Amino acid sequence: MKAGSQGRSARCGARAGALLSICLAGGVNCTAHAQALVPLESATLLPAQTTAPATPPGGIPVGPLIVYPAIDVAVGHNDNLFSSNINREGSAQTTISPSVKAEGRIGPHRFDVLFRLDDVRYASSPADNYANYSVLATGDIVFSGRAGLKVRGEYRHGVDPRGSTDRTVSATPDEYIHQGIEGVFGYGAPGAKGRIELDGAAYSRRYQNNRLATAPSDRDTTQIGATFLLRVAPKTQLLVSAQQRWIEYVVEGSTQSSTENRYQVGAKWEATAKTTGILKFGYLEKRFDSAGRTGFGGPGWDAVVRWSPLTYSVFDFTTSKTTNESTGTGDYLLSQLYGVSWNHAWNSRLSSAATTGWRKDAYEGTGGGRVDKTSTLGLNATYQWQRWIRLGAAYTFTDRVSSPSTFDFTRHLWMFTVGATL
Repeated sequence: MKAGSQGRSARCGARAGALLSICLAGGVNCTAHAQALVPLESATLLPAQTTAPATPPGGIPVGPLIVYPAIDVAVGHNDNLFSSNINREGSAQTTISPSVKAEGRIGPHRFDVLFRLDDVRYASSPADNYANYSVLATGDIVFSGRAGLKVRGEYRHGVDPRGSTDRTVSATPDEYIHQGIEGVFGYGAPGAKGRIELDGAAYSRRYQNNRLATAPSDRDTTQIGATFLLRVAPKTQLLVSAQQRWIEYVVEGSTQSSTENRYQVGAKWEATAKTTGILKFGYLEKRFDSAGRTGFGGPGWDAVVRWSPLTYSVFDFTTSKTTNESTGTGDYLLSQLYGVSWNHAWNSRLSSAATTGWRKDAYEGTGGGRVDKTSTLGLNATYQWQRWIRLGAAYTFTDRVSSPSTFDFTRHLWMFTVGATL
């Protein structure tokens, strides 16, 4: 196997590993406390393409599109479905995940649409079965050599598994519909001294069942922001950014609506072929519309650093400090996250990933005082048996220590997977 091929394999896994180390540090479901918005990367300005690309393996040409169908099947065991040492329930678990992705290109513009279904079944607890589905569409639009727009829209049916939030635990998981659109407009040619990026987003979340417990969590989120980047070296940029976010809860009489402001400075760099990163540090403010709730003002940060000592071996280091929405306890959560992942391609067929994360969630304000400290360890290996089929095994350990200790728990999750494409 060539080193370049190993590098591409490791890098693909590294992206997932970095995200996994953060998500797992939150417990069973990282979306339970996560903000609605995930920042887009900078709009990518692409050169015009005069000829259509060759159809890659696994793709089906359909008019101007290339369609990629796939399916993943996972079987394993979760020894703590409800994230509780008091009400501990284990079960065999089966997940079937078919997906189809369509990619297209018109001149310099690129776009894709992904549909995915995750059908999860628990042998010992059928009440916790669920079927999530999502549609995600992205596009890169190039107006000129200096201006481009990157947009993303999504429609997702998801669940908060029982025990993954601090709401009253119902007889079934809490289901919701999450939908919205976001985009980044960038002006500034590649290699230019300065560049400006304007971002905006609008999302909504509506829960579909267990309404006595979930109705207070229905909300709309909108955001606007701007970032200025100054190139100080061929591969290094300094940045200044400001963002404002409005979180509006829709239930009548809710006092959880708030406004968040972020003011950050930082840097983006590709210092060498082995190191890239982005670091942002600044002031984070959360102000509630209701005077009866306690807000926050203080330091906040986001950082991702990638180190590639070898073309086929990648380390990702991630950290952040931010506020998250409460689901019942306190006015909001103040969260700190730290994660490390290592992805390595051992040869042309075998690759592995190791992740570790630590997360602290402090429940602040009225009714707060609770603090969760969660540690995770994840190990997985993937074997590319044939071009179109791969085998895998994964283990995840989660340990949460809380005050009060009634919220402590540990969990061991084992999974064996088979993935297939055309």
